[in-house]
Amino acid sequence: MKLSGNKPKKPQKTEKAVSRRKDKKHSGAWIALVAGLAAVALVLGGAAYGVSRVSGLDTIFPNVTVDGIDVGGLTPAEAADLLARSGYETIGDNAVTVELPLDVSVTVRADEVCTETPVRDIADMVYDACKSGSAVEDALTYLRCRMNGMELASGAAMTVDEDAVRAKVVSAAKEVQQALLGSELEIGEETISVVKGATGVTVDTDSLTRQIVDAFRSQHYDTIRYDAPIQADTELDIQALYDTVFTEKADAFFTKENGITPEIVGVSFDMDEAQRLWDASAYGDEVVIPLIFDQPETTAADLDAVLFRDQLSSMSTTLRGSTSNRVNNVTKAAASINDVILMPGEEFSYNPTLGKRTAENGYLTAGAYSGGEVVQEYGGGICQVSSTLYYCCLYANLKITSRTCHYFPVSYLPPGLDATVSWGGPEYKFVNNREYPIKIVSYVKSEDNTVAVEIWGTDTDGTYVEMTYSTWIVFDEEYPDVAIGYKAGTSRNVYAADGTLLSHKSEATSFYHYHPEDIKWPEETEPPEETTPPEETTPPEETAPPEVTAPPEETAPPEPDAELPPSETPPLVPENAEPAPQPEDPGDGAQE
Repeated sequence: MKLSGNKPKKPQKTEKAVSRRKDKKHSGAWIALVAGLAAVALVLGGAAYGVSRVSGLDTIFPNVTVDGIDVGGLTPAEAADLLARSGYETIGDNAVTVELPLDVSVTVRADEVCTETPVRDIADMVYDACKSGSAVEDALTYLRCRMNGMELASGAAMTVDEDAVRAKVVSAAKEVQQALLGSELEIGEETISVVKGATGVTVDTDSLTRQIVDAFRSQHYDTIRYDAPIQADTELDIQALYDTVFTEKADAFFTKENGITPEIVGVSFDMDEAQRLWDASAYGDEVVIPLIFDQPETTAADLDAVLFRDQLSSMSTTLRGSTSNRVNNVTKAAASINDVILMPGEEFSYNPTLGKRTAENGYLTAGAYSGGEVVQEYGGGICQVSSTLYYCCLYANLKITSRTCHYFPVSYLPPGLDATVSWGGPEYKFVNNREYPIKIVSYVKSEDNTVAVEIWGTDTDGTYVEMTYSTWIVFDEEYPDVAIGYKAGTSRNVYAADGTLLSHKSEATSFYHYHPEDIKWPEETEPPEETTPPEETTPPEETAPPEVTAPPEETAPPEPDAELPPSETPPLVPENAEPAPQPEDPGDGAQE
């Protein structure tokens, strides 16, 4: 798709004779010269300012229309929204009908075989049409648009799926063949019965397909009349009969867009046997040809019985103590990932799924970690959803491809089981490395003030995951007696259905800083501007997995005021330090 249109023509230069009287003695000539130079300077200065201003515009130039719709002064995103409201992404109920011999017709609908150019592509092309030259040329285009406007045509022609059209034509051609044979051909559940001496008809499927495609592209939706010669033949056209009956088998399959597509049973017959039966019969006899059926391996019933059958993991984390703004953000984030389906091998990315956290997108300001501080940011709190999702991914035994821990510890999950995100990074990603599709279910439960995440899929072998973790204090490099935070090492343990340990691997090492007010520096010593943890030491032995993580049943989350579950290592804080209040779960802050 490309834009076409007539930009306003530049005014033609005309020559105007100017007579000047030279009078060297007239001092007015010098005054006029000085005044003229000053005027030129002003014009050049103004032009330079105008060029600079136009080059910085992020909107479509004024008085620009596309297909009669005024998009002047709009950003590409705003123009795309206007075009969408004007029906650009609605194909509508257009269709092409073909009338074939023997009262057989086929109707091909646009919504079955066509797609249209996305409105954002059209808006971007309109914007590029305004600013496609040098800065000076763009400024001139801007002036011409203001004075005369600019009319553009999107040329948003339909993209036609020729294979989909051909499939409908082939199916209709089979109907013609069967209608032609009429009572002389009967396709039963197990056999074909045909009377010797039947006639035949040929439909040029390639030619008819091209006609339908051309009709959609030119947007001419008149009925097409297709005439095919009918020929009588006392001999059986085995190949034509085979083509009429033959159906290739196809397994049922699932797509995110269309759900389950049913299976197709393959149908054929032995052509050599059919010829033998035909040759052995007399004219006018009924020839019965056995059908051969090829059953698909996977049926729609098979898929329906297993897809999203099993809850692979689930977790609820508390929202107690959260402000209404934060609950709003958590609710929007949970809704954004709810019902997301991932096919085998497909990667999930948290930030693109949610979109940018702005007021325009419905997010409010709430507490977030940024640069090691608690600040108010749009989207504060969404990290509780990404953390709860990370927890569930671990227990569903999914492949984690990108995860970062919070700068400060969080209270709603055990150490090492959280995942922070921020627009532009850090990011949280994982891959569905299972055999079947998975679906994320996420929602806020107002009755107990929690956010829940569940992962549904197909459990083929009964394996399950237990997470173990250990924690150890991190001391300042310059002041070895000053604790500045702690680390948590997590491991993923995969068990067979009978409890046999199948694998054990280190999952991640997370470093959590203490809040500055919790760090006890030596008296009369200013804390260093930046604390650097020492070389990582060997972590102590892993503790048993917390009860809340025991699969497959969902258990209660840890108490909100505890930094670690009560069954685990006590909170790692400096001796005699006052406990630091937790912010309303830091949400959209970048970690350092």
